[in-house]
Amino acid sequence: MTDLVYILGLPFLLCLELTAILGYLGIHVLKREVIFIDIALAQVAAVGAIGAHLAFKAHGHSVLGYVCAFGATLIVAAFYSAVRKKVVQIPLEAVIGVSYAIAAAGALFLVGIAPGGHVHIQQMLAGSILWTTWPDIIWGAVLFLTVGLGFYIFRNPFARISENYEKASREGLKTMRWDFLFYALLGLVITFVVRLAGVVVVFSILIIPATLSALFASSWRNRLIAAWIAGGVSATLGLLFAERFDFSVGPAIALFLGIALIFTSLLRFLKIGKAITSTVSLILSAVVLIWLISLPGASGQVHAPPAQAALPVQETNASPHQPEPAPGIDFDNLAKINDPELLEKLYPQAADPDEQSRVIGRLLELDPPAGAHLVLLFLKSDPPLLFRQIVVEDFERATGQATGFDINEPFNTAGNKKAAAIIAEKYKITNTDLRPLL
Repeated sequence: MTDLVYILGLPFLLCLELTAILGYLGIHVLKREVIFIDIALAQVAAVGAIGAHLAFKAHGHSVLGYVCAFGATLIVAAFYSAVRKKVVQIPLEAVIGVSYAIAAAGALFLVGIAPGGHVHIQQMLAGSILWTTWPDIIWGAVLFLTVGLGFYIFRNPFARISENYEKASREGLKTMRWDFLFYALLGLVITFVVRLAGVVVVFSILIIPATLSALFASSWRNRLIAAWIAGGVSATLGLLFAERFDFSVGPAIALFLGIALIFTSLLRFLKIGKAITSTVSLILSAVVLIWLISLPGASGQVHAPPAQAALPVQETNASPHQPEPAPGIDFDNLAKINDPELLEKLYPQAADPDEQSRVIGRLLELDPPAGAHLVLLFLKSDPPLLFRQIVVEDFERATGQATGFDINEPFNTAGNKKAAAIIAEKYKITNTDLRPLL
């Protein structure tokens, strides 16, 4: 259970934060019939971020990158609010679809000429929920509370426009101004969360819980409660499923949200009462939750020692009477070790991919060429996706170069073996375990 909390604790908190803010925004989005607004805003924000990277060499997580991404969403927010007010011949959803297509084409063009463009695409689609950090949680909480406060203060005009745009306009409400503020706040949230969770998860949490809540309630309060419950439970099940079976987190969360919607829709279609439907859904979710927690699944795969053949063979001229290194090494305090040779000797003693990846990360900080050797040995063992990603990111951060390694594919694929061979040649790696690559 401790390992489960260690791996999924922060991703779980992030999912709760996303459910809280996106569950509320999703109800507005459905009522306004602008279903694909978040995908369009995400694409526009991506164009702004990649443009900042090309023009100013701004990293995706830098302040300048965020400013450019949000600035792009402000421009399109003003455009959407003006179109809704001035252009009555074309539905706003059609305008959103066209702007999404244009933004997607622009993003694909930019990533084609930007270094590491495929990384931007993968980041935008799948996000990186498993690598959530405390700063992500804290900054997310600050942002969501601020945006939530804005929606609470201006809840009356926002709700009136969402319920009936034409009626609100006839009653003298400045609909274009309020629309701009709504899309600006939504764009602020989307710009932040897409980097963490990816378009698939953000769209799913925004739309599916709100849609599901419409099956149970009509009032804003009850719909919000239903959306929060559906989103929280589905995200929890998705995280556990992904951890147990070494599955991608984003698709797993979207999968369980979809299953929840299909199941509850089927019960409502069979004209089963709302109370019975909600009770059955919660009971089934509890059963699945207990089942996932009780499974050994990939949890054992992640934390169990890898196969003996996958471990590197350390050749040494030491005397057979030389004492073995003392057991009980604290792999949580590797930052105190400043000897690369000692880290190389510690690597075979690491009990699982988690400890191995920590040793490699520290070695890359001290001696990137030596770390590159262990990176290839580690990747050759085909560890779980989470640790492949960690090691590849550590290597790219330490060396400043892209590996070209596809973490979603096994090591023995042609593309990954070619990428490994390039790394081995660059760092003069001649280890016998890696000789087939050279």
